[in-house]
Amino acid sequence: MAGQDESNQSAYRRLKETINQTYPKGWFVGIAGEQIIGAAESFPELERSLRARGKDPRTVLVVEAGVDVPEFVTILA
Repeated sequence: MAGQDESNQSAYRRLKETINQTYPKGWFVGIAGEQIIGAAESFPELERSLRARGKDPRTVLVVEAGVDVPEFVTILA
């Protein structure tokens, strides 16, 4: 599973600009197999869509379009 997580993260970095230009800000976008496999206005809607297509949401990286999340954060300095 760790390898899959890393490839999804890598795909996100590669697709981030496309996601931000293609989907409205705040939409939830699912990435698996190094590609976008779904998008929806809400997380529950995306989860239902993935399950309906036989995808396990636990194996999908879900990101929000237009939302920048830092790769690293310092919790206590």
